Amino acid sequence: MTSAAPAAGATDPGEALERAEAALEALVGVVDELASRRPVAARLVTMTGDSSVGSAELAAVLVGDVALTARVTRLANSTFYGLSGRVRTVPFAVTVVGFAAVRAMAATAAAGADTGGLLPEDAWARSEAAAVASSELAPLFGVPGPDAFCLGLLAGLGRAVLAHHDPAGYRALLDDDDVRRGGRRGLLSAERAAFGVAHTQVSAAALSAWRFPREMPEALHLVDAPAASGARSTPWSRCLATALEAVERSASPGADQQAAPLLSAGAVDEARLDAVAARLTRSAPAS
Repeated sequence: MTSAAPAAGATDPGEALERAEAALEALVGVVDELASRRPVAARLVTMTGDSSVGSAELAAVLVGDVALTARVTRLANSTFYGLSGRVRTVPFAVTVVGFAAVRAMAATAAAGADTGGLLPEDAWARSEAAAVASSELAPLFGVPGPDAFCLGLLAGLGRAVLAHHDPAGYRALLDDDDVRRGGRRGLLSAERAAFGVAHTQVSAAALSAWRFPREMPEALHLVDAPAASGARSTPWSRCLATALEAVERSASPGADQQAAPLLSAGAVDEARLDAVAARLTRSAPAS
């Protein structure tokens, strides 16, 4: 695998930025290498960005990747779409979930995010929860629901890239007790210390390289930007940040909470966010 820039070093903001940019450039190379191992998924990412492609044509390519086909079909049969058990063919599954969702799922596959063993067992379930929460909250931010769903699904893509880049190092990071106690923010901090970048930055770089709609990589770049960076949020990044907090409250209730009004710029209050988190908890698969 291509080596990312080492994270240890100076605290000067300019030097830190240069280190992060170098790390991202190297990690995008890792994404390209991973995508070459999943040619069907990589082709689907390109096809779903072409408005001339139809669902039948897309389904014909999708069936070439059995694991990805199973995920798309399972999603189409989920309670989110209200067709549980009634989606039995791949073309119908593609029609139900839509091209944007297929593209998001293909991107996660191309980046190795559906490879077992490298990430915690609940990694995909958390991605799905982020997608559902983002979609539910989207109207409050003026973000299209299907796009918000895909944004939530893609937010964790960078974790897989970091795990593939340094399997032992990332596993040690995930197993660290202090990181676990810190929840999502603890993970982001540990990633920056170890790799120079957080996983959402890696996700943003990958989506930019794959020419996803500008709002998506921009939101991923901004969602976890340190306050000192002076970066301004967007409706998309606020929607995602609020959704990720809902997932955190559902999956890691003991972790420190971030204030809903602050994350959402007043669009979501604590009661609303807790209600979303509670619904995620109720719909989570039994462990």
